[in-house]
Amino acid sequence: MHRYDVLVVGAGPAGLMAARGLARAGHGVVVLEEHADIGYPVHCTGLLGTDAFEELRLPRHTILSVARSAAFRAASGRSILIASEDVSAAVIDRGAFDAALAGEARAFGAVVRTGTRVTRIDAGDHGVRATLAPSETVEARALVLACGASYRFNRQLGLGVPRAFVQSAQLETRFASTDHVEVRLGRDVAPKGFAWIVPFARDGRPHARLGLMCETRAAARFAAFTAAVQTERGIDVASASPRLKILPLGPVSRTFGSRVLAVGDAAGLVKPTTGGGIYYGLLSGCLAADVLDDCLRRDTLDADALAAYESRWKARLGPEMRAGLAFRSIVSRLNDRAIDAILELASVDGLVPLLRQTANFNWHRDAALALLRHAPFRHIVLSSLWS
Repeated sequence: MHRYDVLVVGAGPAGLMAARGLARAGHGVVVLEEHADIGYPVHCTGLLGTDAFEELRLPRHTILSVARSAAFRAASGRSILIASEDVSAAVIDRGAFDAALAGEARAFGAVVRTGTRVTRIDAGDHGVRATLAPSETVEARALVLACGASYRFNRQLGLGVPRAFVQSAQLETRFASTDHVEVRLGRDVAPKGFAWIVPFARDGRPHARLGLMCETRAAARFAAFTAAVQTERGIDVASASPRLKILPLGPVSRTFGSRVLAVGDAAGLVKPTTGGGIYYGLLSGCLAADVLDDCLRRDTLDADALAAYESRWKARLGPEMRAGLAFRSIVSRLNDRAIDAILELASVDGLVPLLRQTANFNWHRDAALALLRHAPFRHIVLSSLWS
């Protein structure tokens, strides 16, 4: 039996950031990942605001391209292009990104094990024990739960699950070269969500990640979306099945317990507006490492001590998540006519400059509030909701 200071279950960005910070602080850390390779299979679009790389000391060599413009397209075909040199998002190679974080954690002394499936977790007064398949146990003083949007352990540990979810589907494929991200809106495309085309280059060849998020029937809607893209662009989209994923909308009931912290998707910490989880996951991993470092040194790992983690992420992310959830609850009910009217408004009104002034890829609150304060935008929204 092996005993460590901290056991991290899941080797995604959130878990690896926590492991990197804790190992760097001198604690004994083990990361258990059920898949054979770090970073695979890839579940997300891999978009991350470029300012996060300096803020969190992230591996820049994993950036495939940088997006500074996005075209928003309604069901009618009307579209508006929004571009800004001040707002940029890095398209990252998620496999390389996660592998680089794992390498940094290992360099600081963390043990990272792949192909290791945890079947049970028990947290008690004297420590945490993980049972591994087929018949091994690992013990630690504390646990970081970072196993994504799989909530079996959340229930087991009394943390609860998110109140709502959406579905997503995505694949990466060779694609025609294009200069900007495309976002498609409409009830027939992705009801209460949107579809996307995110271009980038891999090995000097143009590629794209095609995906969508919606409430139901993600696989069927994705098939219709890719068929439309093939017809419009006159290109073949890879025939491979898309990666399907459940995205939480809002945090779990408790992100801490005695000797336990939950981070990233396992804590329900994603952007409610887009379902993007990389930045919130990275940030929550850092906050978890900071709180655990202090508690481990004081040997005080009860729920009262670890509650500081939830207080800290709420102070940093709470206003963003509340605004994002409120904004999503409004715009997700817009009909196609309202969406078309908003894009028409953007083409003739000061809506685009307003977004350029307030938009930030990692932080959506200011832009959402600015839109809701904009009288013509608000009139379209209210007219749609009342009709």
